[in-house]
Amino acid sequence: MKITRRKTLAGGAALLTLALLAPMSAEADGAAAEPLALVSSKQGGVADLSLFQLKRLYLGDAVQAGGQDLIALNRDLKGLERTSFDKTVLGMSPEAAARYWVDRRIRGQSGAPKAVEPAAVIQRVVAKLPRAIAYVRVRDLSPDVQVVRIDGRKPGDPGYPISIEGGKSVARVSRGFWF
Repeated sequence: MKITRRKTLAGGAALLTLALLAPMSAEADGAAAEPLALVSSKQGGVADLSLFQLKRLYLGDAVQAGGQDLIALNRDLKGLERTSFDKTVLGMSPEAAARYWVDRRIRGQSGAPKAVEPAAVIQRVVAKLPRAIAYVRVRDLSPDVQVVRIDGRKPGDPGYPISIEGGKSVARVSRGFWF
């Protein structure tokens, strides 16, 4: 059988189409996806943030809500929640995030947000600090905190940007750019 240029191009186009469609169909069904919920205090906490504000906050920049600076709290450095959050919100792998924070320290800037574990403890801290923001799995949500909308969306809404899927993080961006 002779392989012609036309057959090669047709086969390549078919493979490219499959490669492009496969990730879309996996995200579209969202069967194994578990959203990460952003939480704040019920007593004067923030109710809505943009994805851009959230990224700036977790990159160490001052972000205000209600005239006060917000306090970002992180999860365990090697935990799936943290790696998923860093990948989807900050656009960084664990290694890139570590380099980012070392670079900030060298330049005399603030360090990474404090890590608090487990989910129950971080939510108790957030409940007591009206300016604190943290993230937890939806299944771990406590009634002591409120869920913060991201760009007007709550976990489970179409286009909600932060989730964990089968051990991998997945960003579902419906509009805007990653900055």
